[in-house]
Amino acid sequence: MRSRLVGSFVALTVVILVVFGIPLRSFVENVERERLITSLERDAFILAGHAEETLNTSSGSELPSLEPFILDHAQRTDAKVVVTNRSGIVIASNDNTLSVGTSFINRPEIQRALTGEPAVGERTSSTLGEELVFVAVPVLSGDDVLGVVRFSNPKSVVDAKVNESLLGIALAGMFTVLAGVALAIAVALRIAQPIIRLRKNADALARGEFDNRANAEQGPKEIRELAMSFNTMASRLGLMIKGQREFNGAVSHQLRTPLTALRLRLEYLQRNISSENDKVIDAVEASQDEVDRLQEIIEQLLNLARMESGVIPQVEVDVYEVVSQRLEMWAPLAEERDVHIVSDVEPGLSCKMIEGGLDQILDNYIDNALGVSEAGQIITIRGYERARRIVLEVQDLGPGLNDAEKIDAFDRFWRSVSNQNKPGTGLGLAIVRQIAAASGAEVRLMDREDSRRGLIARVECGAV
Repeated sequence: MRSRLVGSFVALTVVILVVFGIPLRSFVENVERERLITSLERDAFILAGHAEETLNTSSGSELPSLEPFILDHAQRTDAKVVVTNRSGIVIASNDNTLSVGTSFINRPEIQRALTGEPAVGERTSSTLGEELVFVAVPVLSGDDVLGVVRFSNPKSVVDAKVNESLLGIALAGMFTVLAGVALAIAVALRIAQPIIRLRKNADALARGEFDNRANAEQGPKEIRELAMSFNTMASRLGLMIKGQREFNGAVSHQLRTPLTALRLRLEYLQRNISSENDKVIDAVEASQDEVDRLQEIIEQLLNLARMESGVIPQVEVDVYEVVSQRLEMWAPLAEERDVHIVSDVEPGLSCKMIEGGLDQILDNYIDNALGVSEAGQIITIRGYERARRIVLEVQDLGPGLNDAEKIDAFDRFWRSVSNQNKPGTGLGLAIVRQIAAASGAEVRLMDREDSRRGLIARVECGAV
């Protein structure tokens, strides 16, 4: 949010500078041109006054007495100065490349000035090969035109002054942008700070800290109202979750006693019925299996309730050691089913998890993989580090799941269509997801990367 506010403010400032900068250049160029021409006109008329006295008293083709005036004006203006007589012949100049006696009668500005009218403008000089800005004024004695005084500068002089002015404007514009950025950051921080605090409160609520409350006393009115609504929601949500957890825990705990009694009765019945009554024996054994399944569901519900009861501290876990222990535990069952479990876990990997969490996740993943693996197939456990995250995968060669099933599999009591009649409670992956949430880890099911049939059950946790 802060970056968007700052970006918008800076973009608006830049757009304004660009929109006004284009006409500003034209304006500055016109101002500098008019300033130069005004300066040239003033000096030309002053020099024309001196030239009148000299031309009235001299009949020669040269006017040495004008040289001091010409040099003085040239030093102050850097302009090229030419003085002609009434025939357009140069009689004085500060241009070393120009000889006295050269005819300027073909210059348009000289022709106009000889008619008694000042000439001001720009034209391309074929002699110099560049644009000139010029002022040509007649040297008058009454109504009689005695000659012409012309001041000229290359147009590059005007361009240089324009660029100098624009550089100053550009520096001012950069300062404006920097000031705008500083102001935008200050405004963005003021606007965003209450929202950032509210986001932190929401993050704490997502972690299960239901006693966390937002500050409803600071910030704009809208933010204070939002904070009050957030606090109300957090209170109600906390009470609802607490009630649900207490209910789940109480119900699960209370069910254990009658189920234990029922199992004892079934065991007693099994010991005392006739061994010849096969149907009764089968019914008792089936009932015992259902009781065992119910007890397993209750134990897993109690585990979920315990994990949801609050924030559980995390510990450092040696991934390689945990995988080795779980392989040793599951090896007999895998061997019984003629399924091979191989490990490809890098030594030295450690991550942060709640105590016993990685063990339970691996147990659920391996149990599910064994349930879908056929005799002779291989289950691979891979572990590696990537971008400061520890990745642990259990790969099987079973039938796999479609995209929707990969997501639904983490819901409580979910069973795939092909596994409806197989043993299980449908709570294993729900517990996995809860453990991952409590550990700041991520879990997901995905297709194999080698395009073979099967599934990858992955858990990612922060590296230590």
